[in-house]
Amino acid sequence: EEEGEEEEGEEEDDDDQMLADLGMTPRGHNMPPANSHTILVIDNSASMKQRDVKNTDKRAPADAPLMRRCDALTATLTQHFFEAQQIDGANRLDLISCVRMEEGQAKVLCALTPFPEARAQLLAPPSSAQGGQATLKAGPRGEGFYLAVLEKVYGLGVAARKKIVQNACTTVLFFSDGRPSDPME
Repeated sequence: EEEGEEEEGEEEDDDDQMLADLGMTPRGHNMPPANSHTILVIDNSASMKQRDVKNTDKRAPADAPLMRRCDALTATLTQHFFEAQQIDGANRLDLISCVRMEEGQAKVLCALTPFPEARAQLLAPPSSAQGGQATLKAGPRGEGFYLAVLEKVYGLGVAARKKIVQNACTTVLFFSDGRPSDPME
């Protein structure tokens, strides 16, 4: 039985190492297993500067100017993801991870972060982010490579396997204009 406990401890160490490899701090071992894990993949490449999205905000005038893709993405996350999740009762046992693609790289903004903290961090204006935390509101730039993002998503999914209840799954939501910059061979 002690050997089984050692194996489980080794798996937690492997999961913590996976998070460390992603540049994130491991979630405390004393936390109860989470009910859900959602990975948000955010395209922040230069093509997201395009101003070609109709403003569907009910408060916007009918002749409102077109929105930038990045602004539409942030509005969608704010109004249709975070607010809806909060209404549905999301709490500290619902984990959020977020990967942003920009400048040819994939950057993990948060990993296995409880919903309230992830929401506050990701929706904060860049000037108010605590301790250099990244937010969703950085200006689009560079190229967006999907393969780098998928590698990070895989790592987050593997790291989550011991942090969520046994019958829970990891959900990946991909927010992009669908124009990968990866070289096609």
